[in-house]
Amino acid sequence: MKPDETDTAVHIEWHDGQIPAFAEEVLDTLYGSLYSSLPQLALGDLHHASTYVARTDERVQALFLYALDGAAARVINESMAIDGRDAHRFADALFHRFPGVMRVDFHAVACTGVPASRPARRFLLDEDIVIDLPASEADYLASLGKATRKALRQHAARADGLVHRVLAGYDVHAELVQRIVAFNHARLAAKRRHSALDPNAVRQLLKLLRARGLVGVLEMSGRLCAGTLACRIGDDIYSLVTAHDPAFNTLGLGNLSRHLMIGAAIRAGARRFHLLGGNFSSKRGCGAKRKALHHLVIYQNRWQMYADLHHRVSLALREQRYRLGIWLDAGTSPVDKRVGSRGRTQVVGTILPKTIVMLGRLLRAIRRIRWRRWRGSEPAA
Repeated sequence: MKPDETDTAVHIEWHDGQIPAFAEEVLDTLYGSLYSSLPQLALGDLHHASTYVARTDERVQALFLYALDGAAARVINESMAIDGRDAHRFADALFHRFPGVMRVDFHAVACTGVPASRPARRFLLDEDIVIDLPASEADYLASLGKATRKALRQHAARADGLVHRVLAGYDVHAELVQRIVAFNHARLAAKRRHSALDPNAVRQLLKLLRARGLVGVLEMSGRLCAGTLACRIGDDIYSLVTAHDPAFNTLGLGNLSRHLMIGAAIRAGARRFHLLGGNFSSKRGCGAKRKALHHLVIYQNRWQMYADLHHRVSLALREQRYRLGIWLDAGTSPVDKRVGSRGRTQVVGTILPKTIVMLGRLLRAIRRIRWRRWRGSEPAA
C-alpha cells in the first residue's frame, strides 16, 4: 500500500476494511487508553472498521480506527488525548477521499489546539477520573489528606491477618472473577440497585482480563474478602471493578483494596491509575482528579453544519444532562455564597438540580399515563 502524501511532513496511509497487525502496539504507545486498545475494542463490532495512519519520518503520529455510516464517519477509538491538528488532518483527508461524508465524530477525547480549518463543535459529555502516580508509595501516601491516611491505617489495623496479592489476568480462574462480581451484586442489591455486570458483561470482562488483566486479591485468614479487577494498557492501569464481601462492611475493605492496588501499580512502574467516570465524590479522597472528555464534531463545510441541527441539538442536550450529573454528584449547584453571622463565607447548595430531575420524572410519568389512556381509548381492530 502506497501512502498518500498530504503535506511535506506527514504521510497518510489508508487501510480500508482492515486493522493492520502493528495497530495494537501503536495504539497502546500513542494513547495508553483502555478504550483505544484492541482487546477492549474487539469486544464490539470491528468487522467494518478501517484504519487511518499518519506518519512522520520518525514515528506514527496518529492512528484512528473509523467506520462510515452514510454521510457520517465515526472514530472508534476513544478516551484518548489527541492534538487538534491530527483530528483536522484526518477530517480533511477523509472529506477529500469520501466527498459524500459531511461530518466526522470523535467521542470522549481530550482534544487540544483545535485549528479553524473546518467548522467544528465540542460537547462535554464524559470524564476520566485519574490519579497521577508519583514515583513511590511513600510519596503517594503523603499526598493524601490526614483523614484519609488515618482511615486507611484504621482499616488495615482492624483487618487481622490481611494478605494482598496481585495476579496476572491469564493466571486467574473464572471462578475467582465470578466471586468478586458476586460481591458487587450483593453490595448493590443491599442498596436496591441493579448491577450492570450481567452474564454477557462478565464474559467480556473475562476476555479483557485474559488479554491485559490484573486482579488484586484481598484475603483474611485464607478467606477471600475483597478484590479489584483491573487491566494495564501501556503506563496506565484501569480499575474496572472493586468489590468486597458484605460480611466485612465495617472494615472499609473496598477502599483498602483500591489503595493496595494503587500501591501495586506504583511498584509496577505505572504512571496513571484510572477510576473510570462517575461517583467522583467518593474518589476525590484518594487523590483522583476529574479530566474532561469531549465529543468533537468536524464538518466538511458550514452549510452542512447548519443542516445537521438534529445531531447538534442531541449532543447539546446530552451535555446538559452530564453537567447536571456533575452538580448532583458534587451536592451543590449552582453555588450560592453567603456571609454567615460570624463573617465567614458559607457555601450553600441550591436544590435546583434535584428539582429539575424530579420535574423530569413527573413529566415522564404524565406522558406514560396519557399514552396508556389514549391506547385504552383506541377502537378495537
